Amino acid sequence: DFCFTQVRVTQGQEPPHLMSLFKGKPMIIHSGGTSRKDGQSAAGSTRLFHIRQSSSRATRAVEVKPHASNLNTNDVFVLKSPESLFVWKGAGASNEELVSAKYIVSILGGQPTDVSEGKEPAGFWSALGGKKEYQTSPALRNVVKPPRLFGCSNKTGRIMVEEVPGDFTQSDLATDDVMLLDTWDQVFLWIGKDANEVEKTEAPKIAKDYVDSDPAGRRGLPITTIKQGSEPPTFTGWFQAWDAHMWDTDPLERIRARF
Repeated sequence: DFCFTQVRVTQGQEPPHLMSLFKGKPMIIHSGGTSRKDGQSAAGSTRLFHIRQSSSRATRAVEVKPHASNLNTNDVFVLKSPESLFVWKGAGASNEELVSAKYIVSILGGQPTDVSEGKEPAGFWSALGGKKEYQTSPALRNVVKPPRLFGCSNKTGRIMVEEVPGDFTQSDLATDDVMLLDTWDQVFLWIGKDANEVEKTEAPKIAKDYVDSDPAGRRGLPITTIKQGSEPPTFTGWFQAWDAHMWDTDPLERIRARF
């Protein structure tokens, strides 16, 4: 007899044994809601897929809004419009991400035009609604060590720092906490809008101690403080498929939308 156990997994934090079921192909995450009745919306006429391989070697293709501001110099994107199909390769993209892009193209159908960052034809920008600023920080291309995300909270009565395990996502940024993002050559402190005064006061001290005590000798590394809702591209670029409007909706509504 077989005994099956249902395990609920958060999007973006799929464990290795789940990702292995895709046999080297990317996990594709479409926009448009859930699979429940009336939970889906029709696909748009223009679609943009953000393809990234994480530090755990898992590759995800996440559909994002077809805007130029969603591009990232470190990744590959597939852009499908009624008139054209493009595979855009950022300067820091990997060969594995390009292979995954070919798989996405095979599903969407059509003959793609390969585009390298900095050599985009007019039709590419036109399909995205015009050229806009996007994540182009050199740090995104020159990753020395995988980025790490920590939460700083005093809900237990004293400040506790806990690392977010696995591949982190934007959803891991707790709006009632202060988060520390370590990208090796820079450290960010992200202040959630509901973080309390103790967290806001103690987190910068913790960040400084964290950097100064690193055996790798990173004393004096810049620490940049960012408020929720005012994130620059140098910060958002570390999160796949960043959504500037994610916090516009009620948290309970976001949870319900997943199920």
